[in-house]
Amino acid sequence: MNLILFVHQDASRQGALLREQMIRYFGENIILMVHTFNALKHILKQPGDYDQDIYVLLAESPGRLQELFCLFDLLDGRRIVLVLPDDAETTVSMAHHFYPRFFTYISTAYDDLCAVLYKMMNYTQTISVRREKNDK
Repeated sequence: MNLILFVHQDASRQGALLREQMIRYFGENIILMVHTFNALKHILKQPGDYDQDIYVLLAESPGRLQELFCLFDLLDGRRIVLVLPDDAETTVSMAHHFYPRFFTYISTAYDDLCAVLYKMMNYTQTISVRREKNDK
């Protein structure tokens, strides 16, 4: 199980808050930090376990959300959680194109986001255990 957290290097303050909150909830061991689009693109091109990896994408501005949208083909079929810059109609409309499991907005506390991630992770682990039992 990996949490892949994309926080662009230019989103220092917002990204630091999100990263700190996620580390408090999950520890550093399962969080893979990604700070550039090239690094994110490289990870997305690798064969991954679609059932295990969760991509948390911070779009600290409408422009950053647009840049992430350019990676849509690589994100297709992945479990995505978005952190959006605002609740404008155009922003929310674009967010829905990602088919995210959950989206929230930039804040100082990400308790709702971490609670959703926790449930997603536990659900995945439960399914994995059931599959292992059925394979025996």
